[in-house]
Amino acid sequence: MNKLKSLAELKSILAREKKNGKKIVLANGCFDLIHVGHVRYLRDARSRGDILVLALNSDASVRRLKGPGRPLLPQDERAEVLGSFSAVDYITIFDEPNVERVLLELKPDVHAKGSDYTAGTVPEKDTVKKIGGRVAIAGGPKVRNTSDIIRSITAEGPRPEAPQNFLIIRLSSLGDIIHTLPAFAALRRHFPQAKIAWAVDEKGQALLECVPGLDEILVVRRGKLGWKTPHLHLRNRTALDFQGLIKSGLLAELSRAKKRIGFHKRNLKEHLASIFYTDRIPQVSEDMSVMSKNLKLLEPLGIKEEKFEFPLRLPAEAAVKVRTELKRLGLKKGQKLVVGNVGAAWKTKRWPAERWTGLVEVMKKKLPGLFFLLLWGNREEADAARLVSSQTGSPFVPFLTVVEVMALIKEASLLISGDTFALQAACALGVPVVGIFGPTNPRRNGPFRAEDECVYHRRECAPCYKRECREADCLEEVTSEEVAALALKRLKRG
Repeated sequence: MNKLKSLAELKSILAREKKNGKKIVLANGCFDLIHVGHVRYLRDARSRGDILVLALNSDASVRRLKGPGRPLLPQDERAEVLGSFSAVDYITIFDEPNVERVLLELKPDVHAKGSDYTAGTVPEKDTVKKIGGRVAIAGGPKVRNTSDIIRSITAEGPRPEAPQNFLIIRLSSLGDIIHTLPAFAALRRHFPQAKIAWAVDEKGQALLECVPGLDEILVVRRGKLGWKTPHLHLRNRTALDFQGLIKSGLLAELSRAKKRIGFHKRNLKEHLASIFYTDRIPQVSEDMSVMSKNLKLLEPLGIKEEKFEFPLRLPAEAAVKVRTELKRLGLKKGQKLVVGNVGAAWKTKRWPAERWTGLVEVMKKKLPGLFFLLLWGNREEADAARLVSSQTGSPFVPFLTVVEVMALIKEASLLISGDTFALQAACALGVPVVGIFGPTNPRRNGPFRAEDECVYHRRECAPCYKRECREADCLEEVTSEEVAALALKRLKRG
């Protein structure tokens, strides 16, 4: 069967298939030099429906996107190669820089994009929403890049030998571990054959167990300082200290790694940690996203990345448990779930309980039928959630594990939270957020997607990064009404 079709032919074919109840998936790309990432992407995309249509960039489109010398293969040959894939049902060739016209013409049920993107960064996401479809990120963590393969083939002389064993050191906290995932993802993409280990404290182990592509988790027990941590010591390895504390720098030293990379001392929480490094990157601004700062730590390895990718795969049983619990708490099919995270590890990051009460009341009044659920982390936070619940009638969740919290957040239409793990997890999972900031800098720690919202009243003393403060009133200035307005705006935006 000839799988290459014009857009008009496909429109007619797919209309018949839809009448027969078939789910249509659209994938797209240049596919200039087929590699394993392409195979995984197409196979995964096909699994999202019954029929996979591949929109292939024309030669002219590839040239505009990739520059002179591309494509390597003409469009007809690329189409013939891809047509031999059992996962691909139909192929169409397009000239535009993106597939918006193809989406509008074919109206697929699912638009599958590769893991270069998150659900929030897909260029055509608004068009997909307009046609009533949904976006799916397919193929798992990116392990190959066509441009890098071409550079490898055409490079003069042998490539310098790169270290093939890495140790990431980011012991805590959970939110900071999330912030380090884009650096791990970039490291894995550039060194697909490397063995990558991650040193973390006991609380972070469950989170890292959800990260595909990580070879080993080295759990550093409290009070051990690393010297009794199994498999820590490996000289033929490069250690990367993303934490910047004396204890994390010492751990890099104790690992016996031949190369130990850290931040400039002025970017360290504890300057003395610098003595444990063999390599230090130049000073960077602390006003940038901390994820961008973490990616800078990879530059001594020849990696220059700006993309934020979060390889997270939550276990199905966690999702099942959370959905069962939500049903028990009263969430009905079709209701919008808004999760309000009332707690934070630092006292200075906790928005007052009475403001949460006001927020819930305003949102329920403005949006009847909304299901507002209160999330908490420790006993003190549970008391605050219980108080808000008693005043508003909104339920609060029972105790959940770290993984179950992420599964709950993934079910939400919106998360409202201070600068905590819940906020960072929602951003990583592509869940819409409204962040409430006081002592910390939202440009550094806050949401990175343009469509997300953030409340921050900058004071002369901010950002102070103080866990306790006698005048901790920066969050007092944040009103229930302004948070509610942004939350409703973000919900409307989708």
